Amino acid sequence: MPSLRINPLLAKELRIRMRTWRTFAMVSLYLLGLGGFALLFFSAMFSTVRMGYDSLSELGRAMFAFLAFLQSGLVIFSVPALLGNAVSGERERQTFDLLACTQLTPWGIVLGKLAAGLSAVVLLMVASLPLYGFVFLMGGVSPAELATLFLAQLCTAFFVGCWSVMFSALFRRTITAIIASYALTGFLTGGTLILAILLSEIFYQSGTVLSYPLLILNPAALLEWVFPEEAGAALEFFLPHYPFVNSPVKFWHLVFLASSAFAFLCLRIAARGVNPLIGKRKG
Repeated sequence: MPSLRINPLLAKELRIRMRTWRTFAMVSLYLLGLGGFALLFFSAMFSTVRMGYDSLSELGRAMFAFLAFLQSGLVIFSVPALLGNAVSGERERQTFDLLACTQLTPWGIVLGKLAAGLSAVVLLMVASLPLYGFVFLMGGVSPAELATLFLAQLCTAFFVGCWSVMFSALFRRTITAIIASYALTGFLTGGTLILAILLSEIFYQSGTVLSYPLLILNPAALLEWVFPEEAGAALEFFLPHYPFVNSPVKFWHLVFLASSAFAFLCLRIAARGVNPLIGKRKG
């Protein structure tokens, strides 16, 4: 049987990442922040259990939801920083020409850089498992829900990573690529939600559904996959006439399909951006 071959660029990036102190510092700060907020939330909620208002399993469920939303936000807004310098960093170090001269295709370069950045996200997610293990001790959460959460977060990181790599391939300077990545991420995550709520208020009386399609590329919308009842109720409350409450087709299905198509488009643009035979890059 032929041996499995790993993308050589991915192998190089993984070796470099694992040998630097930045990876250890990143994981430490991530766990410190996530664990600190989890401890504050647990301390605030545990008083309600002692007073008899909630059961321990309900506290575990609430803590799981808190960790899920907090970690999803950290994942969404850490990916542009991890991948904003994927290609532009090679240009700034003047090593891009050497990379372009290798046998790797433009798609191989883009996918290798993307996989290297996502590996850091996977490392952060795996490092957070002990926190979720503490949630399991309280009950109210199944391993299948945790697996679904991690899969949804990995898909979200992939989608955000695709346009982050695209901007890194389009712009020469890393700071420009990171700013563009954060601008698009912030607009799709928070801007579309604000616009959707405003439109739902404007067209509430007419019953015209014009708001929810704005969330079709929102990275956080995939959390409906993990919390279908809670997310459906929240969307129905903020977006009147929400049509997916009792439908077999859920909104996150459409979000996944639309985000996948947009991600492929971003990767295609990124592959053209790293092709040395196609034009000059932007500033």
